[in-house]
Amino acid sequence: MYLTLDFGNTQAKFALFSEQGELVDNGLFQDAAQFQHLPIQQAIFATVRKEIPFLTSLPCPIHLFNTSMKLPLTIQYQTPHTLGPDRLAATLGAQKLSPENTPILTIDAGTCITYDWLTPTREYIGGAISPGMHMRYIALHQQTGKLPLVSHESFQNPFGTSTNESILCGVQQGIIGEINHQIDLFNEKYPQARIYITGGDALFLAEHIKSEIFVEPLLIHHGLFHALQYNEIQ
Repeated sequence: MYLTLDFGNTQAKFALFSEQGELVDNGLFQDAAQFQHLPIQQAIFATVRKEIPFLTSLPCPIHLFNTSMKLPLTIQYQTPHTLGPDRLAATLGAQKLSPENTPILTIDAGTCITYDWLTPTREYIGGAISPGMHMRYIALHQQTGKLPLVSHESFQNPFGTSTNESILCGVQQGIIGEINHQIDLFNEKYPQARIYITGGDALFLAEHIKSEIFVEPLLIHHGLFHALQYNEIQ
């Protein structure tokens, strides 16, 4: 088996894949001890945190996923050293799950919302970053004198009739409008594109997106496994 680990801003998650690429298990990562008795051949991890997680007790070779690895795409980003590994891994995951030469827009709706562009010729050319849903709720509360911190719930009306409803309405409509705009921009350039969304708010947001979209909660893990396989055969 192969182990992939994703250390995000708020959670650490794992996935186990068979040699054939089938998903065996996934869940929250607690510590390396939970994998010590499993027949893992190799492990790969990506992290957006400042500290490197302690993984030396894993019973297998461990690889740090970053832009210096051999990858099945070309990075055209002007500052690759600042490119978040989660963004690149999600793009690789979408590439792995798509037909050859498909232009891909990957959306990761987590702590931040990221948009990443992959051309039909496998060139990663960049994207966009904006605050995630919970971050927007917190910012409205912390950066103002009286606005409350609301708990997220789906709000369908076009306007709010209370301050809480107005915050829910503004945040959710703002994000949905932003996502639809980003998709429109991508489709203008690449009409035959595939759109993927992942992250903690993916399921909620996908219901409000006007274009066809693929929801894949484990997109980053598919990308990490794809990178691991690609480096094995090189």
